[in-house]
Amino acid sequence: MKKSEKITAAILTMVFGILLIAMQDNFIGILMSIAGASLIVLGVVDIFQRCVPPAVIKIVSGILVIVCGWVLVEAVLYVIAALLLIVGILFLYDKIRKRCTCDSLLKTVLIYALPSVLIVIGILLLFHQALAMKFVFIVSGLLTLVEGGILLIDAFEEE
Repeated sequence: MKKSEKITAAILTMVFGILLIAMQDNFIGILMSIAGASLIVLGVVDIFQRCVPPAVIKIVSGILVIVCGWVLVEAVLYVIAALLLIVGILFLYDKIRKRCTCDSLLKTVLIYALPSVLIVIGILLLFHQALAMKFVFIVSGLLTLVEGGILLIDAFEEE
């Protein structure tokens, strides 16, 4: 990934963290609406490229996501939590298996911090019913801000 792409990803991660803190459970519903609108736009693009079957699937999926997205926020939270846990565990396993160490302590901490923060966010979202909902979104938002900060530091350290 290019340095500019890493910086953009880090900034977007921090924006997601801020939105999680500010909007809390409404943020997931808004993300669902954005995903649905994106699917519709991609479907329209496919129609212009004369790929009708995938276009119809994308447009119908987009409409369903927009219509049902606000209702299925609970299910979406569990899916996001599961995905974060899977990705975090796979990344951490890969780092441990390769025994990633660097010459500087900061770089070594950064290598293991990214997957660890993903796992913690996934666990928080998975058990959001047992914990206070507001607490989960605020802590997840703060951890997402930390994740974005780690990504930003990593982007600037890598030359």
